[in-house]
Amino acid sequence: MINIKGQIAIEYILFLAILLLFFQAIVYPNINFSENVLKDVYGITQTKQSMDKFVNDVSTFASTPGYGARTIYLYLPDTAQIVECDNITKKLKYTILISNQEPKPNISACDRNTNLCTFNLPLFVSDADITCEAIGPGFNGYLQIIKSNTGDLDVSRP
Repeated sequence: MINIKGQIAIEYILFLAILLLFFQAIVYPNINFSENVLKDVYGITQTKQSMDKFVNDVSTFASTPGYGARTIYLYLPDTAQIVECDNITKKLKYTILISNQEPKPNISACDRNTNLCTFNLPLFVSDADITCEAIGPGFNGYLQIIKSNTGDLDVSRP
């Protein structure tokens, strides 16, 4: 009777060991893959939403008559940054760093070697000049848009 209980205990331990090996070999890599993909999707989505709102706020303020200042809220994930406001092409350039998870997304704006995605959004500011400082990577706070009496715009931290 004592040998049967010992045999059941050893079989139970072997079963647990095989189950843990299965988890280590199959389940854990899939969890890691899913986590990286979700972080990338979250970063890209949050950045896109923030940039659309930012461009809309700047364009709306540029179209209003007169001059003044406006404060707007901006959130950028830790992987995103505003690179520049191109005054010649009237475009906002921003980048997002994605993970090096394979397979890489098939996005033409993403460099497969550096994992850096670069996007441009049009700024509707008519003939006004616009300048903005580089912001990021990552930002959670307020920005100030200053419109001069000539209609030129300056975006910076207050």
